Amino acid sequence: MATAQDLLLALSRAYVLTLERGSGDPDLVEALEEVREAHHAQGWLAVRVEPEGLRVRGQVVPDAHGGTERLRNALLEAGITEIRLQGVMEPEVLEGFLRRLHPDPHWRGIPSSSRFRGLEREVGLSSRRSQGIPPGMSGAIQRLFEPGDLPIPDLPEASEPPSATEAPAVMADSEDDPLFVPPSLPPELEEEVWAFLKEWGPSRGERAVRIREEAASLQRAREMTSLTHVVQVLVEAAGESPDHRDTIQLARELTTPAVASHLVARLGAMRNEGERNRLIRVAAQLGREAALALADTLGEARDRFQRRVFMDALVAMGPLGLEMARDMVKDPRWFVVRNGVSVMGEIGGEEVVSHLTGPLANPDPRVRREAVLALGKLGGDDAVQLLLGMMGDPEAEVRARVCRSLGVLRVGKALKPLLATLESDQNEDVQVECLRALGQLGDPSAVSLIEKRAVGGVFSRPSREIRIAAYRALAGIGTPRAKESLEKAADDADTGIRTVARALLDRD
Repeated sequence: MATAQDLLLALSRAYVLTLERGSGDPDLVEALEEVREAHHAQGWLAVRVEPEGLRVRGQVVPDAHGGTERLRNALLEAGITEIRLQGVMEPEVLEGFLRRLHPDPHWRGIPSSSRFRGLEREVGLSSRRSQGIPPGMSGAIQRLFEPGDLPIPDLPEASEPPSATEAPAVMADSEDDPLFVPPSLPPELEEEVWAFLKEWGPSRGERAVRIREEAASLQRAREMTSLTHVVQVLVEAAGESPDHRDTIQLARELTTPAVASHLVARLGAMRNEGERNRLIRVAAQLGREAALALADTLGEARDRFQRRVFMDALVAMGPLGLEMARDMVKDPRWFVVRNGVSVMGEIGGEEVVSHLTGPLANPDPRVRREAVLALGKLGGDDAVQLLLGMMGDPEAEVRARVCRSLGVLRVGKALKPLLATLESDQNEDVQVECLRALGQLGDPSAVSLIEKRAVGGVFSRPSREIRIAAYRALAGIGTPRAKESLEKAADDADTGIRTVARALLDRD
């Protein structure tokens, strides 16, 4: 039976052949098949890229023919610190991955996440880590378990909303992602983990007992990075196969609150999209402890990027994420309620609507606005009725979002309330969103009133933004009368109006 070292040697040989031969070469085809056969025999395997060589299951693979050294150098040049061979790859996928490792000036300065994009489900890759500590709650948690005398920053009081100015809303991928490269595990524990994943029968239960004992020692020593790595290895090796429920159960047993917090801290610091999605998949399998850690950390998140990441992870947890969101909307802090509402809107389901009645009455308009947007995503008769009831909200921003949600849902019963709002509400944002909604409804009976907003009267003319929204609405309705108004606007004195009208006519 092929060993882990046999698999790595076969992979190294195949890599060298891709440097020397073209696709379809008989020797290359044979080498790729050898990799696949060895991988099938071994199953899930992690390979660490270290200065002294390629390490598999605690052992550095000897470089008998120079192939492993060439493969290691290529991985280092690409910024890869670890490969996780997951499912057996098809020959063309495997060859494509190896060819992307070829030294090429084209890749210089390109993040590894971009270089290997599209292979995330085929092979797991970790990139070089940053020496820095991320800001916010995730950084505080990392400092708690990292060696050294780095101070832990003060966190905001629970009554204060988090600042959204500490980091930009969108962060680019970088080769300096803080991937928290896992340390080498104690050899005995590493051997037990790999043996547990490979064996079946009574000895598997005995291995699980010893893993629990070793994990308890790591817990007492506060070695959270190593313990989190064990949990992650178990989850990723199990995948989604029902045959590995005991593996997931063991991972959940080892997931203490500290482990869950450490995993969430890594997730919040991750800027590499592929690695971030990988951690989200791990968290989604870990159950309640991970969900509680996500919900708690989301409440303290200091920037929009982290909030988005934590909410995505909760959404991926499905019913358990919904349970956390229901608790969040009962929190006295407005920003926690808002986050819970957003999660519920993305998870969806008929039962969610009933949990939004409270947020719709929240004194903070930012919460009500988020609840209105969530109703627009959920849809259904109950959601529409609640939206119609919010058209009289005292805040113009909320009323504008109500109009937007009604337009997205395209519900006929919203026509008369929208027309009434267009006549009575003088706020420009509300007018614009109302006109957009009427255009989405496409009812010809709205043309007359929309034309008034497009042209204006003798003594007053609406703003350019309102007029443009009106003409777009007329284009959406598309009746002969609406098109006639657009044709007149094509010669309007306002250059901006002329440009928009002609573009809308050309589109038709």
